[in-house]
Formats: sequence, structure tokens, C-alpha cells
Amino acid sequence: MKYWAWYIGAVVLVAALGWMPFLGTDVARLRPVELISVSQEENQILLETDTGDSGRGQTLELALEDLYDSTPGEIFLETAEYLLITPEGQSLLPELTKTLRPSCKVCLREGEMDLAEAAAYLSVHEPELTLQDYRTGEKDIPKLKMEGERGQLVP
Repeated sequence: MKYWAWYIGAVVLVAALGWMPFLGTDVARLRPVELISVSQEENQILLETDTGDSGRGQTLELALEDLYDSTPGEIFLETAEYLLITPEGQSLLPELTKTLRPSCKVCLREGEMDLAEAAAYLSVHEPELTLQDYRTGEKDIPKLKMEGERGQLVP
């Protein structure tokens, strides 16, 4: 019985002095992503988010690693509602289905665009294709064209 009292006393002492091995996360450092854009140029994959963060790499794994390392704070791709992908990057969709959640909506990206404006547009005019639908091959990928703040989804 004495040993349990010593053990409980030691745990209380460690907790009181703040020596517990658990570290909390500062909420101000959290960066939830609503939209992620994936493009592929020659041997480089570029990932960009609506939060202004980006990562590059020769593979999707290296680009994701660069994105996590270069982001000031904790980035959450699990919150991504929309995926924009260039036609050259379509070959990455099977890998992205393992990284992003199945309900993430997918569009082909045409041209340069402000990703925050694209996210705002897509939140009102949601595309129908999700990553789950892409996996089953049920629907074609719609294209998103943005001109300033105006957008258009083309089937």
C-alpha cells in the first residue's frame, strides 16, 4: 500500500511542476486549410493553400513534407474542403485520395487564381465531384475558371 502512495505522490509532484511529457498546442498556431491546390511542372510538384502556405518537391511526399516544414504553425490538411488540381497534376489524384479526406471536392484548375477567392466561390457553388466519386469513376472532373472574383464551374 505504501508504494501506491509514493507513486501517486510522485505523479502529483511531476504534474504540479509541469514536467509532464505532454505538450499542448497553442491555438493561435493552428492553420486549418479550406482549399489546397496541386500543380505539377516538369519535375516539381507545387502545393499551395488558401492560407498562403506552399510546399515544393519532386514527389508528392516531399512536397507535403516541405509544406509542413515551411508553415509557421500547425497546418491541417484534414480540414480541406476543396482540391484544385492542374491537368498536368491529374496523375497525382490516386496518391491524394490517401492524403485528403474522401468528401473533399475536386476541380481542375485553369490558369492563375487567388486561392482565397476560389475558396469563397467554391463555398457557394460547390462542385459535385468528391475524391470518393473520383475513386469509383462515377463522374467527370469539373473545371474552375476564375476571372478576378468571378468564377465559373464548367462540367
